[in-house]
Amino acid sequence: MTNRTPGAQRASGATAPEAPGSPARSRGAVAPPGCAHVEREGPPGLLARSSFLMALVGRAARRLLAEEAAGRGLKLWHVMVLCALGDTPGLSRAELAERLGLSSADVARVVGDLVAAGHVTCARDEADRRRTLTRLTRRGREVAAAVDAELAAVDDDVLAPLSTADRERLADILALLSEHLDAERFGLRPVRRRPASRA
Repeated sequence: MTNRTPGAQRASGATAPEAPGSPARSRGAVAPPGCAHVEREGPPGLLARSSFLMALVGRAARRLLAEEAAGRGLKLWHVMVLCALGDTPGLSRAELAERLGLSSADVARVVGDLVAAGHVTCARDEADRRRTLTRLTRRGREVAAAVDAELAAVDDDVLAPLSTADRERLADILALLSEHLDAERFGLRPVRRRPASRA
């Protein structure tokens, strides 16, 4: 696995290699007002658009997440299924497809990979023999827990410049945007809003 200490590269002054096809670092590009920290080559008009900046951040975050998953021989879809089963033990493939916004064929393929790796099992539901439930094995639970810790480290790395309060506010904003970008128009699954903090 990738050993990443949150913010270590920034503290040491090391520069992370750019991903293939990613925008080069700024060589005189002007950041939009209020975004002086943005040092990316690109038209100022694009850099002034939050949707474009979110795309840049999302691409970088996805690459980091994919690298962590690949270190365990997994893809992001595998991680999603492992996390879904960790949250709710015993889901049918149809329920997994609905929860993750995947096709039945994709879920069958991903579950098949995880069964072959010994991370999940599929067995008839004793309460309803028409249903086949997918559950984590002991090994699967261990892998899911390890992956969750590694993804938390990616969170810390990506969100290092933000305070705890800013991170909580960002999570609320992203959940709100996810609810706005509904499945019918954009094919996205809404993110569940976090429970309101008790005063």
